Amino acid sequence: MEKMKAKPQLTLTEALKEAMGKLTVMGGRSRRSEYWWCALVLGLGSYFLGFIPILGAIISLAVLLVMIPLSVRRLHDTGHSGWWYGAAMLLGCAFTGALTIKILPIIEKYGESNAEKLGKKLVEAYSDPLVLGLMLASMVMGLVLLVFFCKDSKPEPNKWGASPKYGTDEEEIEVIG
Repeated sequence: MEKMKAKPQLTLTEALKEAMGKLTVMGGRSRRSEYWWCALVLGLGSYFLGFIPILGAIISLAVLLVMIPLSVRRLHDTGHSGWWYGAAMLLGCAFTGALTIKILPIIEKYGESNAEKLGKKLVEAYSDPLVLGLMLASMVMGLVLLVFFCKDSKPEPNKWGASPKYGTDEEEIEVIG
């Protein structure tokens, strides 16, 4: 059996170039360093630009559109289907929708004029079994994805392609196996 060798971790600029070159690619695999460098840069950019009203919304949408394919490729690299990310997004949308349905009538009824009653009713909305169940399911799914995103690349090729981290070239270092 041939020994697999790990390539060096991607630098910030290498990771951003790699990710930006595959903005719409859902297939294939992305290394852990590529994912986390991009998540850091996009998260910080979204946070700081989020304070500018309209630009913040546009930036948040752009970050989401960049992170979806990157997250799917990262899941592929760890041997998991990208549908895990789709399930997490569906749970998040279901939670947000259920909470919105509960909260909007409360805000319309009490508004800001009676903050004490509004606060109590909002706590009741969050305590609704459906809302609470969807919130907990979303949190569990988020933790599962976090574990998957933190896992090392699978050295062997899988149905999404060869490992971007491991290979047998002379330039690669850190022999494993």
